[in-house]
Amino acid sequence: ANNPKSAVAESFRALRTNLNYFLGGKDKSVILITSSISGEGKTFTTINLGTVVAMTGKKTLIVGADMRRPKLFDSFDLTNDAGLSSYLAGLASFQEVIQSTKQDNLFLVSGGPVPPNPAELLLGDSMGKFLEEAKRMFDYIIIDTPPMAIVTDALSISTYADHTVFII
Repeated sequence: ANNPKSAVAESFRALRTNLNYFLGGKDKSVILITSSISGEGKTFTTINLGTVVAMTGKKTLIVGADMRRPKLFDSFDLTNDAGLSSYLAGLASFQEVIQSTKQDNLFLVSGGPVPPNPAELLLGDSMGKFLEEAKRMFDYIIIDTPPMAIVTDALSISTYADHTVFII
């Protein structure tokens, strides 16, 4: 958003176009972003893909599903007081965990306070309910997950995704 004419911005536009092809032009899409290990660019990709999608006028929700090491909120100068862990544990409503960003059409659900049982929270019925509610409000839901080689979280929620982007 800060440098829309850069080569990096154009690369994310190309990714957006390719995803649109793979998704078959669906009105509502859930995209999972993952990789095998930490530091490969999952969060960077999530933020920038979410931004270029939102720039097209599509209402976009970024979900920080890394509840063990939540950090997405920092990139948007937002808080992590309530987030995905709060919703899944039944401590907050859907509306209470959604935060607006400075970018038009772009919203965030942070990971929330670190729970003692993130894998179990993701496997419960609440994750499906969360995404159903998100699909009613948003055109695109982009989920930033922890690395697959370290924890099972991304695999647990991959069944909800229309497409997975695996960062190498």
